[in-house]
Amino acid sequence: MPKEFHDLAEFQLNIEPNSGKINSSWGNLGYWASPPHGAATSTSYPQACAQLTRELATLATLDASHRVLDTGFGCGDQLMLWIEEYQVKHLYGINLSVSQTQHAQEKINKLKLNRSIDCSLKVGDCSQEEYWQGLDTTFNRIIALDCIYHFNDKQNYFSLCKQYLEKNGALVITDLVLATEKMSFWQKMLLKSICYFSHIPYENLKIQEDYQKQLSSIGLAITQQKDISHNVFLPFGQWLKEYIPKIESSPKVRPTYSWLKYRGTAKFLAWGYKNKIFNYCILRIEATSSMSH
Repeated sequence: MPKEFHDLAEFQLNIEPNSGKINSSWGNLGYWASPPHGAATSTSYPQACAQLTRELATLATLDASHRVLDTGFGCGDQLMLWIEEYQVKHLYGINLSVSQTQHAQEKINKLKLNRSIDCSLKVGDCSQEEYWQGLDTTFNRIIALDCIYHFNDKQNYFSLCKQYLEKNGALVITDLVLATEKMSFWQKMLLKSICYFSHIPYENLKIQEDYQKQLSSIGLAITQQKDISHNVFLPFGQWLKEYIPKIESSPKVRPTYSWLKYRGTAKFLAWGYKNKIFNYCILRIEATSSMSH
């Protein structure tokens, strides 16, 4: 079996430097409540990841009454948060990675021993209809946390969300939104090459106006938006810069990791932010027919 691009490598971002223990398996960019030019050193990566998850939940007005579909749930830490902090009882998930989904299922199985929850997870490509067909319900919340820019067919994904969203339901996502189309030739080439190596289809990156047009063509619209770029891009890189030496010098941790992927990600995000190429936004998207006029 070929190596998965989305695997369990994120475990290395969740190591506690002093003990060498891994108590979580978060894999998002985090929300760092800090000044734009540096992450607060007191914030750990798992804390920042959980906070990004809460920021999305706030825009989703998530609560116990919702039937939730989480598309791209990673290793399952966010699923646990939906259940434990927001009392979500009906939770479904589709995730591309086999290894991550297995890990998430183990977490959910342990949780099911102590509480009554309806949670069903499956492996699949969220942008392909065949992986939605087994879902025996519609949803009033569909979620994509820090993953949608990787989806193979974003247009088809949005169409599927429209189909499976209940009236007055909402799709709530975090996404990269292009800040400008006025890039130099070299900036565009660099962006295209980074997207290729990061498994991000270049056509997934759109300026706000084109993003709205894409959604409008299938009867959806952005109803709320929050730009959190300054809480994400530079602080993630600053945290990583402080974290890697701690891990590499810790006697409790075996140095078997490559940091290339994460160092590359941090440089890419800093470049995009400083050159005003793209923003990181939380978007609440609803069907135009269910919006009040």
